Amino acid sequence: MTRLVGLRSHAQIAPFRLHQPTTVAEALALQAAHPGAAFMAGGIDLIGRMKWGEVIPDVVHLGSVAGLADIAQDGASLRIGAGATHASIVESRTVAALLPDLAALWPLVANPRIRFAGTLGGNLMAGQAGYDGMPALLALGATLEGATVAGPLRIAAGTLLPPGALLTAALIPAGTWLLADRSLKPAIIAWLGLALAGDRVAAARLGLGAAHATAVGLDLPLAGTPVSALGAAAAEIGAWVAGAVPEPLGDSIASAPYRRRMAGVLARRLLIRAGARGEG
Repeated sequence: MTRLVGLRSHAQIAPFRLHQPTTVAEALALQAAHPGAAFMAGGIDLIGRMKWGEVIPDVVHLGSVAGLADIAQDGASLRIGAGATHASIVESRTVAALLPDLAALWPLVANPRIRFAGTLGGNLMAGQAGYDGMPALLALGATLEGATVAGPLRIAAGTLLPPGALLTAALIPAGTWLLADRSLKPAIIAWLGLALAGDRVAAARLGLGAAHATAVGLDLPLAGTPVSALGAAAAEIGAWVAGAVPEPLGDSIASAPYRRRMAGVLARRLLIRAGARGEG
């Protein structure tokens, strides 16, 4: 359906009931008790949908849920609460200490207005193909934590939460290198994560966004490669990525063959940068 800009306005928002739980259990109970209810944190995407006239009879606002915005070290990992805003991720000393690349790159995500209101959980749960949250977490090898009325759950990033579940946090291995190339957005974006064992790659993951209906993650065949040799391997791995990536979207922004080719190009660029960093 074609949407006309003039039809998107606050006047289109249908009446709704606002619920403000203070615990995860209370939020889940409210969502279960009210068919059609939606969770809301910053509200960037949800309010946008309502401005288009989508009827959401009950909104469960998560701003008062204790602990949902916390950022903390969890063993050898960084735990970022789903309610943490993009700005708080950038400003967190814990993020800077455990994942400095994430702290350095995250200011690229969205504009200041959205960064101060939008949350990591909202970015992930919106399911927008061009958002950076899921490609970055796929690259980082993150695990998602959630809760259901039946109890807590833990799933790999990229796995769909079951109906009625509430995303509560992302758990990310500390010390992972993270690089990004967003120069071809909105056609395609790429995030590269490297887990290291000394001066060699323990695991390499590529997260791609905007090229498919949902973010795509690829495990790159680079285990054991010296970091300083990544530049030399970049062309071969880039060609491998172009062949291995699932069939991309073809639309008015870019064709599927172009997106496939650029997936390989961006992977090559990121590996060259990572190799140069290893040499330094």
